[in-house]
Amino acid sequence: ETPRGHFLGPRRRSPPRATTPWTTRRAPPPLHPLSPFFRPRMEQLAKQREVWLAGEAKLKAWHAQTEEEALEPGLEIVDPHHHLWDYRQLMGFNLMGLFKQQYYMTDELVDDIVGAGHNVTRTVYVEAHAFHSKDGPDPALFAPLGEVQFAQGVAAQFASGAYGDDVRACAAIVGAADLAKHGAAIEPMLRECLARCPNFRGVRCSATHDPKLPDKFHPTPGLYLDATFREGFAALARLGLVFDAWCYASQLADVHDLARAFPETTIVLNHAGTPACVFGDVIGAGASYAEGRREIEAAWKTRMREIADECPNVFVKIGGVATPWLG
Repeated sequence: ETPRGHFLGPRRRSPPRATTPWTTRRAPPPLHPLSPFFRPRMEQLAKQREVWLAGEAKLKAWHAQTEEEALEPGLEIVDPHHHLWDYRQLMGFNLMGLFKQQYYMTDELVDDIVGAGHNVTRTVYVEAHAFHSKDGPDPALFAPLGEVQFAQGVAAQFASGAYGDDVRACAAIVGAADLAKHGAAIEPMLRECLARCPNFRGVRCSATHDPKLPDKFHPTPGLYLDATFREGFAALARLGLVFDAWCYASQLADVHDLARAFPETTIVLNHAGTPACVFGDVIGAGASYAEGRREIEAAWKTRMREIADECPNVFVKIGGVATPWLG
């Protein structure tokens, strides 16, 4: 008898359910790709492809205007910084002209590093917030693992020798990690990247922020000084991982401070410190820098010299000079 006050009331037995052997059950009919359920998505993808193909035709015509021979075709090159992505969902949107090539995958990479006449034998993949995973028990934390696994898959393609016996793209992989959001809790994600992807070497967190510039890869200034960020940053040295830093030249003091606070962590400064507007104004900038270009250059050189003199754990990638942020 049910105890007094029990909200379920008296126990009742349900009649036995009729069961059918699984071998005789009929599976639901598969959805046709053109069914109403799929049609909106199919139409969206078709439109994306149409816009992308039109943009690709313009890009190829632009590339065809100039052909250059490799100056030293026998020189072995390790490309330390490239991306792979499928941004066709941007539907032709160009951020300061940055995303003219909205689809750049293995075929495009092979064309550039094998078909251009250079002797590129290794490349380093750097995160571009591409192919972040939506699966797993905690997608917010483990999303960057998807991009690292994707890059490891590309590395496997090249390891097959299909694109050259001595050409290994994504030989090292720099993934993403939101250190400011997760702090010390980021360590399980980093360990999972190490366990699943042997080419994983470190992470990049972009701190670029200037109130006068339209492009802010981080919504607030001072990312590298943030206490929660540094709690997550501390895990890198324990795991033997490097850190790729990207900021504007006006933020180089933050890189200097970070490097001095964590001398055991290797920091790779991207894009030569990005002296924004040193060549002229940036499209969409809220103010003109034309009169201050010499001051920008002088301040950039001073900060870079300080880092070189006082931070032996910082290395610099000389690249990204043609990016739109420099003017």
